[in-house]
Amino acid sequence: MEQARDFWAMADRDLLDRWPRDDSGQPEKAEKLTWQPELGGMADITLSMLEGCGIPAFKVGTQGKVVLGFAGLGVEIYVPASQLEEAKALLEAPEDPAD
Repeated sequence: MEQARDFWAMADRDLLDRWPRDDSGQPEKAEKLTWQPELGGMADITLSMLEGCGIPAFKVGTQGKVVLGFAGLGVEIYVPASQLEEAKALLEAPEDPAD
């Protein structure tokens, strides 16, 4: 089974436990949800929001991290293929004006 780049090298060691499995018991394919800048913590906020909504997610991208301390060219965020549409809808949902 082909996995997204760096799938097994992520810092979140519990992600694999939360990741959905296919019929054969293998981790479901990861699909790219979006690209986001890492500066300002936007990517981490997005990961937290997805996880809070029950969608496991991870980010890939490290260019510039050694020099700058963050991925200067941004990161790609991946989610399980079966939850891609739900994750897209969450990112596209308007903010609640009551907040």
